[in-house]
This record gives sequence, structure tokens and C-alpha cells, in this order.
Amino acid sequence: MASTIQLERTILICQQFLRLAPLTFPTNPNNDPAFYCADWTMQMILSPPFAWRWNRTSATVVVPTFTTIIGQTDYSVALPNFGWIEKATAYDPNNANSAYELQVGLNTAVEPLNNQPTRIVAQLDDDSGNITFRLFPAPDAVYNVIVESQNAAQLFTNAGQTWDPLPDYFSGLYTTGMLAKTFEYANDPRWVPEMQMFLQNLAAAAENLDSTQKNLWLADKLNSLRQTQMVQQGRA
Repeated sequence: MASTIQLERTILICQQFLRLAPLTFPTNPNNDPAFYCADWTMQMILSPPFAWRWNRTSATVVVPTFTTIIGQTDYSVALPNFGWIEKATAYDPNNANSAYELQVGLNTAVEPLNNQPTRIVAQLDDDSGNITFRLFPAPDAVYNVIVESQNAAQLFTNAGQTWDPLPDYFSGLYTTGMLAKTFEYANDPRWVPEMQMFLQNLAAAAENLDSTQKNLWLADKLNSLRQTQMVQQGRA
């Protein structure tokens, strides 16, 4: 579902809760704190461990992400919006039924001995839209590799931008997140319960996490929130 709600609308909503206090300033070319609060909210929703069907880039059996070369571990692929690997699959190009899932890691050494690859990592990012994927061990045959990835959050550059890729039915969620950050910016005590609501709603909306994973993530975030609140109270 396409996103149609512009950032400007969300900024105006947040201002209503702050008695129309300005959130953008002519002397600030980055339009902060509004754009910072929006960027933070977008990044929180699109960061691991959250995987969303509308934020997924996936190759297919017909057009794999890359094809291996015997003995070669690293493969550079143009993926300008790459965020993180969600899932990866390898298969014999002559037999699509031979597909098996690769373990996704954060980093891995080079294994010079050729064998069936079992692991894949996003090893390098050249900041020009090219991602180098590394297989472990080095492939012993030709495999087609399909990488399913979640896209990275893009920064806001003008108030006319929509919240794409977040769908419109997420407007309540991201408005709550941005409002929590603007309350925090304004040193408004309402930021803590608003942030709690945002984190709870985000965990509840997660499509890819089971109840245990949601509870563990939420407990960690709420604990960090309590610690931040204690530090701020200590400075007051």
C-alpha cells in the first residue's frame, strides 16, 4: 500500500500537543528537531529485528541476487536501498528443488577450502549502493543465491515527503513515535508514557516476531527507557 501522508501533517499534529511550539527553525538548514524526530522514528520501525512485507527486497528463482563462482567468496551486488539480510537461499541452477537456506551472520572469515556454502554475511558497503556479500565456505560448485533483504530507512529532506515505505495504516504508530521524541526534546514529562506506548505498539505490530521475541525486545527497550529517565531526573 502506497504512503500518502506527508511529514508536514505529522509535524503539525505534534505541534498541537505542544501549544503550537515551533519544531523547525529558519536558521537550521536540517529543519531540526522535527526532521531528527521523524528520522529516529522511521529508523526505529525499520531497524532489526523488525521485518515488514512492504519493506522487503527479494530476488527470485528466475533472477537470483548473484551466481557463485567456484572458489570465490565475495560478490558485489548493486542494492542502493539495502538495510539488512532477512533470509538467503542457495540452490543448484539446474535444479530449483535443491534450494536450502543459508545461515545469516554479521561477519565471517574467508574459508579457502571449497565446500557447499552454509553462511552468508553482508561483508562490505562501499557507500555507493554496492553491497559485498561473503559466503562461507568458498563454494565448491555453481549456485544461484537469493537474498531477501529489508530496505534501509531514508532520511527526510523536506516536509513534503511522505512516510514511504511506511503504509498509511501505520500513521498512528509513527505519529506516536514522533510525538514521544518531540515531548522528549521539549523536556515534557509526557514523553515517557508516550514512548512506552510507541514501543508497545511497535512490538505488537511486528509481523515476524513470536510472542517470546516481542516480550524480550520490549522488556529490553523499556528497561533502557527507565534508565534514561533516571539519568535525566538525576540531572534535574
